[in-house]
Amino acid sequence: MLMNFAHERRNIPALTGLRGVAAAWVMLFHMTIGIPIVRYGYLGVDAFFILSGYVLTYVYAGKLANVGDYFGFLRARLARIYPLHLATLCVLALMVVALPDFADRYPIPDERWGFGPFLASLFLVQNWGYFLPTSWNTPAWSLSAEWFAYLIFPLFLFATQWSRSKITPLVLAGSLFLALYAAFTLKGMSSLLAGGVPGMLRMTCEFAAGCLLCRAVANGLPRLPPVADIAALALLLIAVMAGEAFTFLALPAVALLVLLAVQQSPTARLLSKAPIVFLGEISYSIYLIHWILIQGSQWFLSGRLAGTSWQVIWNIGLVLVCIGISTLSYRWIEQPARAWGRTKIRQVDKGLVPIST
Repeated sequence: MLMNFAHERRNIPALTGLRGVAAAWVMLFHMTIGIPIVRYGYLGVDAFFILSGYVLTYVYAGKLANVGDYFGFLRARLARIYPLHLATLCVLALMVVALPDFADRYPIPDERWGFGPFLASLFLVQNWGYFLPTSWNTPAWSLSAEWFAYLIFPLFLFATQWSRSKITPLVLAGSLFLALYAAFTLKGMSSLLAGGVPGMLRMTCEFAAGCLLCRAVANGLPRLPPVADIAALALLLIAVMAGEAFTFLALPAVALLVLLAVQQSPTARLLSKAPIVFLGEISYSIYLIHWILIQGSQWFLSGRLAGTSWQVIWNIGLVLVCIGISTLSYRWIEQPARAWGRTKIRQVDKGLVPIST
């Protein structure tokens, strides 16, 4: 058995590394680099949702026995996600006020930068309906969706942690992926690139699938054969190379990567390399900061470098600046806030708290 909820939770560096790869993927996607694997970088958000379901189940299953535990859980989650979210929202507000014509460059600026959407973002409800999901800091739509998951997390546990089988949770996780694919297809949506109500369904299915993956491992899922590493990579390559109709294959690919990350697999060893784990540690900062830097850069350049080799150099510099600022925000915003959130719940292990997507 690889994991049992009765045992002490251990740090799993490969999951942190996987989170870092997903954050970098989303960042490159928003830089609109025309490479196929980058063009589908929005799938990093789906990786976040699956990872969050897995990690939160791993940390909290069996530990939300009463109302006090539940509110302690919410306190820890709010301490984890909100300070940096608030800081980035305030930076964007300053940019909108201080930079000439910054807001007017966007379609429907009132819906994107208005006071109502600002309040919705402030309370993390911008993706729940009525407001433009991508208002203000666009990546935070997934943060809004995941905050909803935190609020009803006991229901996720109740619905996913009953099985004692090693296989049933995996079958149910696969069924959720199929249901999501069917729902999007019936609505004429050929890819997973969606926020708002479709984004809430996207989060719910993927978060629940992550919970089920954790249940399967806790029930004693045997070590996956070496071919699983190849299968995960093959599915992921098909998802990003064969066109939008195949992007849903990224979901089972990520599920396999999560299972491989908690085993002594080649995938786990690769994702546990120190630079990748470091990227995972600062991944939440990367996720919330990169879009602001990109928008500020576009305002400053006004298209002057578009299509030139200098644009490539500029983008490389932008990535390095993002990593540098994210390192500082991780040290001075995320870590102190996380320490405060753990004053009530000491069992939240360092490095295991998932980022949002």
